[in-house]
Amino acid sequence: MPKISIPNAGAVGVIKDRPAYELPLGAWSDARNVRFLDGAALQFFGHGEVYGAPLEAPQYLLQVNVAGVRYWLYATATKQVAVTNNSGASVHTDISHATARAGTVNAWSGFVFGGVPVLNAGDGKAPMYWNQSLTAKFADLTAWPANTSCKVLRQYKNMMIALNVTKTGTPYPFMVKWSNLAVAGALPSTWDPADATQDAGEFDLSEGQDPIIDGLGLKDSFIVYKEGSTWALDYIGGQFILKSRKVSGMSGLLNMNCAVEFEAGFGTMHFAVTGSDVVIHDGYTAKSVLDKLARRSFFQSLDVAKKGLAFCFKNPFLNEIGIAYPSIGATWCDTALVYNYVDNTVSFRSLPNVTHAACGPVDNSLSGNWSQDNAPWDSDLTAWNGPDFTPDRTRVMMGGADNKLYLLDASASFNGALPDAYLERRGLHFDAPERIKLITGLLPRITGNQGGTVLVRLGWAESPGDDPTWNAAVPYTIGKTMRIDDFVSGRYLAIRFETGTAFSWRLDSMDVFVEDAGEW
Repeated sequence: MPKISIPNAGAVGVIKDRPAYELPLGAWSDARNVRFLDGAALQFFGHGEVYGAPLEAPQYLLQVNVAGVRYWLYATATKQVAVTNNSGASVHTDISHATARAGTVNAWSGFVFGGVPVLNAGDGKAPMYWNQSLTAKFADLTAWPANTSCKVLRQYKNMMIALNVTKTGTPYPFMVKWSNLAVAGALPSTWDPADATQDAGEFDLSEGQDPIIDGLGLKDSFIVYKEGSTWALDYIGGQFILKSRKVSGMSGLLNMNCAVEFEAGFGTMHFAVTGSDVVIHDGYTAKSVLDKLARRSFFQSLDVAKKGLAFCFKNPFLNEIGIAYPSIGATWCDTALVYNYVDNTVSFRSLPNVTHAACGPVDNSLSGNWSQDNAPWDSDLTAWNGPDFTPDRTRVMMGGADNKLYLLDASASFNGALPDAYLERRGLHFDAPERIKLITGLLPRITGNQGGTVLVRLGWAESPGDDPTWNAAVPYTIGKTMRIDDFVSGRYLAIRFETGTAFSWRLDSMDVFVEDAGEW
């Protein structure tokens, strides 16, 4: 076994739910802040602060266009604010409802209905809308029934759907309540199910007695997620208007905002985090996407006491969906499990105490604007005022508990700091676990910032479950180093790549030089 080639270093990704010594050759047993994309393993692009300091810490984000200008709305514990860039300066406009909402993280829901932004705080008060005038404030949703509130408000076709409803102080946790079909350019005119001339209505999904958690449109249906089951609503018109059917009686949704719609080569699907799995489904058939990859490790690393903070966001340009969650001991979401739905790979990314994230267009001045980029010039991958890592039409904006707004994939640095990124594979036995192997060198193909370094370590263990004993790190200088000459012997070998001084690096493939050293 003189040379073993490992092409496409990112084709398999990280697998945490199986023993390292049972993994295929191209898999990684651990990784952090490394993205697996198009067959390569590369450090995640970073994030940077944008739009200056928010008026209060953002809890929920929603993108909206106002007179052709791209704005982001952010909701806080007491305010609703519109922000954009004007002549290079960030402008935060307070458009808060006259009656303050008691907003909490991951209790908000919202959407843009015919160009009109609608928000619901889930705090027992009426949903609200904004007429897109910067001199106006959010107001109670027109035609909303008196003494009524809901935990969740979503859009379906030309109607709105309220979920988990309270009427005059009495909770109806199984209730689905919908408005009439609104005419183009207008909000719904009634929610009255007794009005036979309109399509408004309501019913309870009471089978199973598990409360409704959230809902989201999927193609021509609306999916209702309960705590332990999933249902589809289909518009049929006539006397009943909406027809319900059970999608799954075994799983529901972990939290609000834990499902997203996405499109891939196999169609339009939902990605959903249930109480014990992560699945994709088309409204009929569900499939686990983390089983035998990282399902158990994800739920075991989630802080159970703070699981209500977890949420999902999509990053379509990079074919990714992230699950933001608080790891054990964290106060806020400090980690994202990132699933690439095209390559079927899993990775993990550090987050800056995030409260919410949303995908949408950003102001053009934020793309490739060095004034928004805290990374040192020699670490930046963009040209001066040139195109950024991802198109400005599909960007992920994140709200931080530390009163910040961050743009994802906007820099090589993590808000100016060198990221702690690493790739690790333990348990390598090259199909001969009973024999001693000697690694005499590596030939990795690494690109990135010229002159920056990536640290390479080799390790060994005698038993499959033992932690490896690591050699000292050997620096790989990008653009200069060809081969890592280091030696390690044992039955179960290990290889680790970690950030040295390079703000950005990518591993495409590698050759491992191995010799058989006998049984003892």
